[in-house]
Amino acid sequence: MTDPAVEPTAEASGAGMDPRLAGDVRRYKVMAIITGTLLLTVFLGLIRYAFGLTDGPVDTFFTAVAIVHGWVFMVYLVTVVMLWMRMRWSIPRLIYMAAGGVVPTLSFFAERRIAREVAGSVNP
Repeated sequence: MTDPAVEPTAEASGAGMDPRLAGDVRRYKVMAIITGTLLLTVFLGLIRYAFGLTDGPVDTFFTAVAIVHGWVFMVYLVTVVMLWMRMRWSIPRLIYMAAGGVVPTLSFFAERRIAREVAGSVNP
């Protein structure tokens, strides 16, 4: 017999949630964090360039990160659309979620908000 004090909460474990929806949320959260981190790195590179803190026009590192961010952003958009379609949300919600990949730090806030809303709509 298990002790109820040690069992995970329904929100943390995804109990009562469709396994496909739980997978979509998990993928969305991971991709939002990765995309947001890469975007912040690219943004910092642009700030360095704007204030003349670089030796050349653009550092090789930030160029590589920008290219990687572009490819990761495509994967992020796929995960956004998958979750959006599963939840049957409106078009403005899709735009808000997709904007997380192009507006610095928005993906971190959107990820928390979307995950809470999904958990709240499934686990009353």
